[in-house]
Amino acid sequence: MLVSVNEAFGYTHNQTLDSSYTLIQCMLSEYSYMWHERNQTDDKEDEDFEWVELPDFNDPSKTNRFKKYKDAGSRIGNSTT
Repeated sequence: MLVSVNEAFGYTHNQTLDSSYTLIQCMLSEYSYMWHERNQTDDKEDEDFEWVELPDFNDPSKTNRFKKYKDAGSRIGNSTT
């Protein structure tokens, strides 16, 4: 459990042992749920966007990941009021 909390939240072993067991258990449950939902959405083939990697403007040796929408018109809002 100490290793899982360290990997998930960056807590040291002492910080984990000083924390509430119930709180850490709830946080790990939420963390697991978020990863499950993220992985579930990555597997969809019929999404209206794709992930592309573009060079970082500040450091060209690094890349940033962005969503490239196939139909941007549906993402632009019309405020005719």
